[in-house]
Amino acid sequence: MPSLSPLVAVVEDNPGLLADLVEFLQMRGFTARGFASAEEFLSAWPAQRFDLLLLDVGLPGIGGLEVARRVRARESVGILMLTAFDSNDDHVLGLDAGADVFLSKRSSLEVIEAACHSVLRRLEPRHGSNDAAIAANNGAWLLHVKQWRLTAPNGTVLELTHAEVGLLAALFACPGQAIERNALLKSLGKADTLSNLRNLDNTASRLRRKVQTACGIDLPVRPSYGKGYTFIGPCEVMA
Repeated sequence: MPSLSPLVAVVEDNPGLLADLVEFLQMRGFTARGFASAEEFLSAWPAQRFDLLLLDVGLPGIGGLEVARRVRARESVGILMLTAFDSNDDHVLGLDAGADVFLSKRSSLEVIEAACHSVLRRLEPRHGSNDAAIAANNGAWLLHVKQWRLTAPNGTVLELTHAEVGLLAALFACPGQAIERNALLKSLGKADTLSNLRNLDNTASRLRRKVQTACGIDLPVRPSYGKGYTFIGPCEVMA
């Protein structure tokens, strides 16, 4: 993400869900502000400008579709709409109102986060170019081991699981070299069993999809058939 964290307005009338969304987004590096109704949001906007709007469709009073129409008529803020309904008609109405993404409320927090990143990447950054972040990386992938984070060459920061950190740390130690799967398991403190080998392959596969979704670029981890995995890009391990 850019050095200035994106400002997200979360408009949701369910207090529990509103608190969960705001807390989760803040944990993931966003600056999030919650609003319990469309009226509350509209009293703050447009004096307060946002990079992204996470909007419940079924708000009491002024509905989410109307809010999306008003916001879209004035600015190019990203709009994600959340709904408890899954009908095609609702999706069409949401997209027609100006939403960039239409998600079910049953979506996981991780999916919502990925959608936020995807929309922000498609928007022209309001805080300017992230060329400085890219330059600071020198085009390399940076693994922050203690923070469990990966910084992509385009400046996007991705939160990792413990297994993902361990896998990348082992691959980053020998870029360009094939690391056998049993050696990777050993670095993760796992026994060389068929079940653990399958889990390793699943972790690598999920990580590639996760990076593509969040960063918009491919993670240069390549399977070396009969051996293991190779990281083929410039990379650096950070303390």
